[in-house]
Amino acid sequence: MRLRHAVGAALGALVLTVTPPASAHAANGFFIYRYGLPGAQTTGFMQDPTSLHCTDIPEIEGHPLQNGFSPENRTDEDVFLFLGEDCTGARTTPKAGTSAGPLRVFKSVHFDNGS
Repeated sequence: MRLRHAVGAALGALVLTVTPPASAHAANGFFIYRYGLPGAQTTGFMQDPTSLHCTDIPEIEGHPLQNGFSPENRTDEDVFLFLGEDCTGARTTPKAGTSAGPLRVFKSVHFDNGS
């Protein structure tokens, strides 16, 4: 009986050792943006942002007169930029590694990990 348990434990350990790690579901890199009102603009960023769900820009969440703008997508994934919170409204899609000017405004983002 003990031999059977030992063999089972050894096989389980072998499976865990050779199984490749699952995807972390995150874009690798930085997503940089500006936010605020004219004359009081600040830079924000997300490091290795998640690809699992929509993310509202935290600094402007709940502030209807403010937007994120001038996005720099320095990640390895495309990003969807939405005009509304909770990924609502019109969207644009800056490709991985690109930047856009101050006329590209958004309130929420969703990274596309291709799944």
